[in-house]
Amino acid sequence: MRRRELIAAAPLVATAGCTIGGEPPDGSAFNIAIPDAEGVLPEQYTCDGEGVSPPLRITSVPSGTASLAVVGEWLRGYTPRTIWLLWGLPTTEPLEIPPGIGDEQTPDAFEEAVQGATEDGAIGYQPPCHESPDHDSYRFIAHALPEPLDLEPGAGRDDLDDHISETLTDVSSTSVQVRYERFR
Repeated sequence: MRRRELIAAAPLVATAGCTIGGEPPDGSAFNIAIPDAEGVLPEQYTCDGEGVSPPLRITSVPSGTASLAVVGEWLRGYTPRTIWLLWGLPTTEPLEIPPGIGDEQTPDAFEEAVQGATEDGAIGYQPPCHESPDHDSYRFIAHALPEPLDLEPGAGRDDLDDHISETLTDVSSTSVQVRYERFR
C-alpha cells in the first residue's frame, strides 16, 4: 500500500486553531486555501460547471523553500485519486495560483511550473465529477520543497511521491479539504 493510501486510511483530525496549552496559533502557519470556498468547492471548478482549475492561495511559505508543488486529490474511500499535479511553483509570498490553469505540461501562468498526469493519464486539472452522493471530499495539498523537483513534465503521482520521499529530507506540507455537494 502506497503512503498516500495509508494517510487517507487514517482518520482526518482537524487541528487548525486548536492548542493544548501554550498560545493559540498566530495565523502565520504554512497554508493553502481556495479563496471564497468556505469548505465547499464552487460548481464552476467541477464537471457540472466550467471544469477549470480553482484559484489557490498559498501563504506563510517556510523559510528555506526553493519550490512549491500542489497535489489535488479526490478522497474516495481508502485510495485517493489524483486530480491535479503542479510543481515548480515560485515561493512568492503569497502565491496566487489563478483559476483556469490549462492542460499544458508547462502552463503559461508560471515560468518554471510543470504539470503531471492524473490517474487517467490526462495532463492538468481533472474536475470533480463523482457519480454518487458518497465520496464527495477533495483535498488540495501544498508541499514546500527545499529544492526544485527533478521530474519530467507529465510524470505521475507515484513518481512525484517517490522523488519527494527518496531525495528530499525537509518537506513541509499543508492542505485544505473541500466538498463538492453535487447531490443536494
